[in-house]
Amino acid sequence: MSESRRLRSRRRPRRHPLDLLGWLVDGSVIGLFLFLLLVSPLPMGGNRDWAWAPMTIVVGALAVAGAFGLGTRRGIDVQPGEARPLALLALCFMLMLGIGALQMSTLAPKTASAAFYARAAAILGSAHAPVPTLAIDASLDVMLKCMACGLIFAFARACCVDRRTARLLLVALLVSALLVSIYAFLGTANHSCFVGNYLKKEGDYSSEYDYCLMSGTFVNSNSFACFLGMALVAAIALISRNQRSRRRYGEYLDENAQPLEWLTLPRLAMAALALIYAGGLLLSGSRAGFAATLAGLAVLAVFLLHGRLRSRRQMGRLVLASTAVGGLILVLAGSAFVQKMSRLPESGNINRVIIWETTLKAIQESPWLGWGLGSFADIYSVLQPAQIPQPNDKAHSTPLETILELGIPGGVIAIASVLLPWWIVGQAAWRRRRHRYLPAAAFAASAVAILHSTIDFSLQMPAIGFFVSALLGMGWAQAFAPSEPEPRPFTERDG
Repeated sequence: MSESRRLRSRRRPRRHPLDLLGWLVDGSVIGLFLFLLLVSPLPMGGNRDWAWAPMTIVVGALAVAGAFGLGTRRGIDVQPGEARPLALLALCFMLMLGIGALQMSTLAPKTASAAFYARAAAILGSAHAPVPTLAIDASLDVMLKCMACGLIFAFARACCVDRRTARLLLVALLVSALLVSIYAFLGTANHSCFVGNYLKKEGDYSSEYDYCLMSGTFVNSNSFACFLGMALVAAIALISRNQRSRRRYGEYLDENAQPLEWLTLPRLAMAALALIYAGGLLLSGSRAGFAATLAGLAVLAVFLLHGRLRSRRQMGRLVLASTAVGGLILVLAGSAFVQKMSRLPESGNINRVIIWETTLKAIQESPWLGWGLGSFADIYSVLQPAQIPQPNDKAHSTPLETILELGIPGGVIAIASVLLPWWIVGQAAWRRRRHRYLPAAAFAASAVAILHSTIDFSLQMPAIGFFVSALLGMGWAQAFAPSEPEPRPFTERDG
């Protein structure tokens, strides 16, 4: 009998029952984490207290389990080279939470909000002691959401060192977006403008002649488009994955596969999902969502093709295929998008600029400690411009709203808490060659939401915020994951 047959004939050691129990517990914890992310967009994007509050409780329990090594196999271990950036990120995050807590404390110095507390005391006879925030309850809500996002990042960082778990996270995003898309297509087919019993259109609505842009389970079409854009990027990244790990003389067969060999069933399924997401994105009519998705796809292409295109023919094929697919999608589902583009100069877009100007005015009145987390709606009602009579609780720019609420120093720190891991993930996507699609997908899918939130509030939707936190945690884990040994030359043999 040859040596290889003798090796195959050896029995594998039996696993101890406690090992199987540990595997089951780990799988259950990871499954609960992925399931939480998967269902988070279904209850109105998690944008109501009754939706995100229970999710936050589950996130806290998962974080405790992860700290003890359940589902992660590493707990809070720090990889080589990770200590400094992780410490800097933790410092930024804790400073942000500290500033938010200070805004609710009477120990904070008096700010512009003191005048409103004095006026309330004069009218009511008594009032809360002056603090920087205008709405303590709203500040607590926002802090809880931020803490939940931080814990999701930490858990994903711990468990997504395993590439299989990292891939499952991307699959969870695809399944979640598919469920949201199904609801959206059914709603459009039935001329429905509701999520449950919530009407997504102001004023009266008649299903006979009124029309709502596709928005699925989200309360607006822009957040829906952003979420589908993230899923579209993830689907393209999974299509690019090398699915076969067999080597021939140190090369991966999948990189040199013929076209028919490359068209596997999983890739065809991902391509079908990508078409669904692209169609829903266009039917949503979201111009910013479309632009952010294009930017995310462009960044993904740059990362995936870095150092791999060896000829003009390959580049030509890529451009031709991209143009053909994009043209097909635009013909089939682009009418709503083109119609909305034709209305670009309408008052709704001018109103957004006026809201930004009002936000900048509020920042100037309290630049250092801001007006308090979650207090945008209160200060906006005070400074509300005469051109816009409707109430508004969002600045339609997450960075601007963050600076208004936390002040300029706190806002910069909060923004750095997002950009630092995003930068780390981008560096990993640029440097790595093997399994590059994982950090590339994390960076590019997060880019869709981050870029979109500069002119909207997509990151403030809990479901999108949760997924972005998980993606950044996954990309961070892959950035510092132990590297695998390079394949040996085929001339080297064992024994």
